[in-house]
Amino acid sequence: MVGCSSLRIESNILRVSQESNISKLKCFLLFTSDSSSSSEAAFIFIHKMAAAAVETKRSTDDNILRNSKYLKGVQYLVEKGVKQIPDAYIQPPHPRVNITKFECSNEVPVIDLAGLRDDGRRSEVVAEIKNASERWGFFQVINHGVPVPVIERMMDVSRRFHELPTEEKMMYHVADPSEFLSRTHRFQTIFNAEKQTVLEWRDSLDQECYPPPDDDKWLKNPIDYRDAAMDYSGEVRKLAKLLLAFMSEGLNLSSENLEKCLGDEFKQTFLINHYPPCPNPELVLGVNSHSDPSALTVLLQDEIGGLQVFHEGNWFDVKPLANAFVINVGDEVEVLSNGIYKSVAHRAIRRIGDSARISIPTFCLPSMEAKIGPIAELTKTNPPLYKEHLFSEVVSHFRSEYYDGKSCLDNFKLPTKT
Repeated sequence: MVGCSSLRIESNILRVSQESNISKLKCFLLFTSDSSSSSEAAFIFIHKMAAAAVETKRSTDDNILRNSKYLKGVQYLVEKGVKQIPDAYIQPPHPRVNITKFECSNEVPVIDLAGLRDDGRRSEVVAEIKNASERWGFFQVINHGVPVPVIERMMDVSRRFHELPTEEKMMYHVADPSEFLSRTHRFQTIFNAEKQTVLEWRDSLDQECYPPPDDDKWLKNPIDYRDAAMDYSGEVRKLAKLLLAFMSEGLNLSSENLEKCLGDEFKQTFLINHYPPCPNPELVLGVNSHSDPSALTVLLQDEIGGLQVFHEGNWFDVKPLANAFVINVGDEVEVLSNGIYKSVAHRAIRRIGDSARISIPTFCLPSMEAKIGPIAELTKTNPPLYKEHLFSEVVSHFRSEYYDGKSCLDNFKLPTKT
């Protein structure tokens, strides 16, 4: 039974929501979410009322997600001096996080790739990567061989792109998912305007980099963007091939097996995510919870931090390490490994501070015509968990939906036999 304090909370929520004052409602929720006197039933009621009130407010807005001020991105809002974030960016209470501290003490595994010419060292690294891919689906690598000047130059051009005038960046803007595949580079401020109900606090540049686009298909500004991006993506490709070989060996397969499953030449794209300072970072997410529809993702992040991984029922920070790469198993490698390697949920939060955060995930993707299914050798003792599919089917699902907290993999799971 809901106690008196909970009834008072319900009464206040009803009053505020009837007034249609969403800002007051959200402030009230922040205050009451830490109240020890509130029962679980009251919290459920609060969350439902908050969601209903926010949706009512949004339904009265003339297509809020297509509003020009949102299409121009969050950096535009910051430059205009926004003091309080618009409702379109405010998350419901349940995904919000403590932004003032790192969460959970256990750390995502860090694997040192030094000394790989020694056969004994190689076998140790294969075992470490196998263990991390099975348990976490995430790990960091250091001494990976990508030159530091290449990393620093890529970070530099990434920051300079997002510092360009909004009008120039909007020349590359794409909001309609149906136009996405026709571009080699795309400035994104909204992932899916038709499906997305809450906007993310980030702007992104999406760049195809393998096969390499023609010279006239690259950005012209920053002037050194193409050279920096080509050098960087080439080095990351070498690292990705090495990691796929190790992951393949960890499954007791030949070193080239996983890569061959991705098609003649796996595709490669990268995102340059930009998370500017936020006046109310406790109310937003930079990227909502999701898993990657890639085979493998290789991410470079700056020193600000904000990436979190879901592991054993908790969110864990991936603490930034200078010049390290964060590696995560993609959905398609989970399928190929028949669930041995895990593609797990992750998200990005916006921490308190005046500095913008940059992260650059590189997605290693199967060719569109590649048939992806559990590798036959891995289904001899365990039945297949996923049905075979074309990677083009994955792309179609991913672009037509908005996977907030869900996985594209759900579309390809086979029913479990009891």
